[in-house]
Amino acid sequence: MKKEYLAISAAAAILVVAVLAVGFSSSGLFLLGGEGKTNETVKIRMGGTPIAQGLPVFMAIDKNYFKEAGIDLEYTKFEAPNQLIDALLQDKLDFTFSGSPSGIAAIADHQNPGKLKFYLLAGGTKEMPASTLLIPIDSNITTIKDLNGKKLGIFGGSIQWRTMARDLLAKNGLVADKDTQLVELSTATQVPTLAAHQIDALLAIEPVTTIAKDTNVGKVLMNAAEETMLVDPFYAAAGAVNTKFAREHPQETKKVIEVIDRAVKEMEQNPQDSRKYLKGYTPLNDAVAGKIVMPVLKTCGEITTHDMESFQKFLDLFEEYKVVDGKLDAQALMYCDVKAS
Repeated sequence: MKKEYLAISAAAAILVVAVLAVGFSSSGLFLLGGEGKTNETVKIRMGGTPIAQGLPVFMAIDKNYFKEAGIDLEYTKFEAPNQLIDALLQDKLDFTFSGSPSGIAAIADHQNPGKLKFYLLAGGTKEMPASTLLIPIDSNITTIKDLNGKKLGIFGGSIQWRTMARDLLAKNGLVADKDTQLVELSTATQVPTLAAHQIDALLAIEPVTTIAKDTNVGKVLMNAAEETMLVDPFYAAAGAVNTKFAREHPQETKKVIEVIDRAVKEMEQNPQDSRKYLKGYTPLNDAVAGKIVMPVLKTCGEITTHDMESFQKFLDLFEEYKVVDGKLDAQALMYCDVKAS
């Protein structure tokens, strides 16, 4: 009887170990570690910038989806994208929101290997563009080549946007900071600077594009600029998780991703109602928020091999322009499985 009891106990122990060792969940997540606790509430620190691609996080906060999942979320707004990624690398954040600059994050990981992983890709397509080249409302510029001798505004403090602008200009026969001066601007100063004619064009993303058009400050020189000139779909943004946090708290990490996935699906089903959650997190009122182009978002379980091919092409830009010495591997940066297209 004693031997039989011991055999049953040993079998049970083996079963428990096997369950804990499983890394993949039914939602496509790859858990980096299994030592996290599930019976305690862990405060999760997330950061983001005031752009439209953060919409699923903004919605989930305002609709209490994080609280419903037992997550105590502390959200911090950053004005500059490089500051956001630095905070994640310095363990001051556990997550970045769904609109973090994927290029900056990938470069940072290249310089500090193993610090972060992506749980979401965000961007645009030619039909739902994330990037737009704007000019002042009274400008007579008609092509990108007309930017010779002009000033082009881009997101400040971002090697990502500087590289994108260099590529865009090069494909139109112009050399950045030789033929066309690049002017780095924070999100809040982009529209006022365009209105004051202190720049001749602006490489913008939502909500800046809609604000400029709605206030009659700017007009479109080229819609879907990066989607047309570089790659479609265009994933210049992502959601990132600190790998140290993910290893120590795999279940909480899984819950955060599931909450954001829930919000993404709700956005897709009811985009018009979802737009209102941009208010308070971006410089938009209800009227302007209702006009923005919705971001294209892919969470774990929805990211396909085609998405990864497009993302890799975007990351290859930084090797091409010698921003990094070596290749940025899109697949190695992912926290989750990729399904066949």
